[in-house]
Amino acid sequence: MSNRQVILLNAGVLLVYFAAGKFGLAFFGLIHPSASAVWLPTGVAIAAFLLYGLRLVPAVFVGAFLVNETTAGSIPSSLGVALGNTLEGIVAVTLVERFAGGREAFATAPGILKFAGLAALLSTTVSATIGVASLSLGGFVPAGNTTEVWFTWWLGDAAGAVLVTPLIVLWSLDRSSEASKPKTQEAALLFLAITAIGAAVFFHPALAEYPMAFLCLPPLVIAALRFAPRETATAVALLAVIATAATATGRGPFLLATANESLLVLQAFLALIALTALPMSALTVERRASLERERAARAEADAALRTKDEFIAILSHELRNPLAAISTAAAVLDSGKASQSDIAPLVASIRRQVHHLGRLMEDLLDIGRIASNKLSLHKEPLAFGRAVRSCVEALVATRGLAADRIQLDLQPVWIEADPMRVTQIVENLIGNALKYTPVGRRIHVRLRAVDGVAELQVRDEGFGIPPELLRKVFEPFTQAQQGLARSAGGLGLGLTLVRRLTELHGGTIEARSDGIDRGSTFTLRFRRLPTPDVIRLETEDHSPANRTRRLLIVEDNPDARFALRALLETFGHEVHEANDGEAGVAAARAVRPDVVLIDVGLPRLDGYEVARRVKAEMGGIRLVALTGYGQSEDVQRARDAGFDCHLVKPASAEQLRAAIGADD
Repeated sequence: MSNRQVILLNAGVLLVYFAAGKFGLAFFGLIHPSASAVWLPTGVAIAAFLLYGLRLVPAVFVGAFLVNETTAGSIPSSLGVALGNTLEGIVAVTLVERFAGGREAFATAPGILKFAGLAALLSTTVSATIGVASLSLGGFVPAGNTTEVWFTWWLGDAAGAVLVTPLIVLWSLDRSSEASKPKTQEAALLFLAITAIGAAVFFHPALAEYPMAFLCLPPLVIAALRFAPRETATAVALLAVIATAATATGRGPFLLATANESLLVLQAFLALIALTALPMSALTVERRASLERERAARAEADAALRTKDEFIAILSHELRNPLAAISTAAAVLDSGKASQSDIAPLVASIRRQVHHLGRLMEDLLDIGRIASNKLSLHKEPLAFGRAVRSCVEALVATRGLAADRIQLDLQPVWIEADPMRVTQIVENLIGNALKYTPVGRRIHVRLRAVDGVAELQVRDEGFGIPPELLRKVFEPFTQAQQGLARSAGGLGLGLTLVRRLTELHGGTIEARSDGIDRGSTFTLRFRRLPTPDVIRLETEDHSPANRTRRLLIVEDNPDARFALRALLETFGHEVHEANDGEAGVAAARAVRPDVVLIDVGLPRLDGYEVARRVKAEMGGIRLVALTGYGQSEDVQRARDAGFDCHLVKPASAEQLRAAIGADD
């Protein structure tokens, strides 16, 4: 806020304070010209300090001085009164900000009650004490009237704080008028009812003689239950205006021996009903907000449950399809009626479906690893273009794609990344494009060096992404509507993995689509590395020689054990087997194998204990863990137990060859 704004604000507060003070002393200064039973300036000062801070102290001090100097007393006594009124506001706002939440105090029931205790009851004693003392020292208050003047001063200030401060602060903080038409009409009817009831109770001659003030409470309770504290404070202020006007003119149920006593009792009544209605209104708003949060949480939980059910249904579909293909191919092979020309496609089908199942499991596990911060990257300088080209060539070969289906435009760019994870990112991006691009339309993959960034763009001519889906395309289990056929397949995890893996590398990924049937573009960016001075070229194949070895399989699943033995024997190895941990240790002692392939989850002795015992007795034997446990801690535990290699099921023939012959 500029100095000019502060000056204008001080001037405005000074005018309001002065006008309210002159009004109070002119009409309600009944026991003493400087003591009023209705003192609105206290509420004005505290509200001003809460809203704009102590920069408005000059306005309050000068306003209080002018009010008293132009009414009664001397300059010294007026300065004393002004000092007391100003300190009253400073003490009130300091305590409220420290213990009641500052200007947000009126949003909660505890805050309102703390405000009442700290500002209305405690801080007002400062003004009453200093003001009465200043007037007494100046000879303006007779010694016998000191207590009565002090009490009138204090109660008038306290009522002003309770009735005026919430009204100003709440309307200043919330000036919205977005209530619905029915709600506005309800508020108008409520204020009309308060006006009618207040006029009847305080002005009607037949009712004014009876203690009927309690009739004012029901409409205020309705206001508290139906509206926010702002409207409730307005309703209380409306009733206060009616009741004060009636009592000051000698009417209403609070008439006592003197007009001052009548006004003091009325102010106590109004403060009490305000401190009943305002906390009730705040509690109602809090309760509504709590119910709204509960409803939102329930809706979110229901949505999560539906998502889980949909995911389970999709997962079931995605698992059953490859299992059905494998089962059918196995049945054909088992019949013995398949021709030689049919066997190769059937075996290829089984391999593809096994690979598909393996990728589904890896995607699920990777999401879990990333969520638990257990996915580690092994970064190295990587020729990004070469990695993309290799990935595309593998996809074309395994999926039988047309040679021109994927168009490549790759510049030689280097990045620092984990090669395996980069391959996973590229496979998922291009695989996603293939899923949603009809046959006959192309996919364009372009790699560019843009300043210090390697930018990979995968653009397809496919179905496009609807705008409502584009915003959450990288969220787990998000997929375009596929219908019952689910020809595109997938679990909706591929793009989630792309984003998470990209972010782990310090890169970015964004999706863009012009709408339905307008294709989509995914842009991946990594920090670019300078081209290395020496580039390691691919050398000749150093795969292990196919030397015959003595192998031992320790596996409790008979089907898995039989299939693995049959495969290893096709490699030309001598294979022995054991079906539990203890039998595995005994077999190792008996046959002295070159390599032992051990399942971790074994009966009697688990695979880790088998490895420890075999290593302890026959240290030269190579141990390979062949297991379904693939977390990083599982790999570390295998190393600690003495395994030389860790393979996750299902292991490919190439992985098995490499693990068996790795020391050649």
